[in-house]
Amino acid sequence: ARLLYRPPAGFVLPPVPERPSRVEISAARALLLDDLLGDFPFTGEAERAHALCLLLLGFVRAVIDGPTPLHMIEKPTPGTGATLMVDAIATVLTGCGASVMTEGRDDEEWRKRITAKLRQIPSLVLIDNLRAELDSAALAAALTAPFWEDRIHGASEMARLPIRCTWIATGNNPTSSHETARRLVRIRLDARTDQPWRRDGFRHPDLMVWVRANRGRLVAACLTLCRAWVAAGRPRASGRGIGSYEAWSQVLGGILEVAGVPGFLGNLEELMEASDTEGGAWRAFIGVWWDRFGPAEVSVSDL
Repeated sequence: ARLLYRPPAGFVLPPVPERPSRVEISAARALLLDDLLGDFPFTGEAERAHALCLLLLGFVRAVIDGPTPLHMIEKPTPGTGATLMVDAIATVLTGCGASVMTEGRDDEEWRKRITAKLRQIPSLVLIDNLRAELDSAALAAALTAPFWEDRIHGASEMARLPIRCTWIATGNNPTSSHETARRLVRIRLDARTDQPWRRDGFRHPDLMVWVRANRGRLVAACLTLCRAWVAAGRPRASGRGIGSYEAWSQVLGGILEVAGVPGFLGNLEELMEASDTEGGAWRAFIGVWWDRFGPAEVSVSDL
């Protein structure tokens, strides 16, 4: 696989069963969904399932022959926990935080930032704190291509870089173009309070301390769910998928089905409807057109 395993000092991986039993699968699922992700205020089971997908993707990325979508972690107000979730997931996957990239002002700046970031061959790329509408042809291309080609800034040579990273973005009620929305998987958080940072009563008051102390157990739990899928014959997901991301949908959807986690891609239509503001306006206009004139020919002035 051309992968070098070099664990940090002190990291101990508990045994991972070759063919996990239902009890072992249930214990791994509970550790990840309840202990690690249980305090995040997901708005539905699809959001929770996608957060688990984001965590597991780093362990099975080499199995997926194709691109992977952008995981959009959105919330209504700051302090809801999006950045904390990314830090926790990145620490489980890599032992450190995610590689951060800010949004570009225009498509040219997006292209330069993507090139600079992909030259680092990152495991995760986090586009943090989106403010403007997410609508970039360069980013859209990077989210659906196996390789990225661009001229290196300040030089005359071209770079051809593999795209094998996990894409993540965060923002307060972010918006995206319809073209970008079909490349997203939404994870929405909502604490239902205007001051979410003042909440208490968490399972782990300092989540990052707990994650670092239990990283070996968390990695073993992720690998247990992945091994359960492999032992079951790598079944493909039986539900819906996303165009351009068929391999990702089949692998992650299959893992979640074997693990008994519902909700995969359950909010897809809601996401597309929210992003298709132009299409909604046209559909309403044509609906009124039909109600008024039916199939009759009509002039522009009448419309």
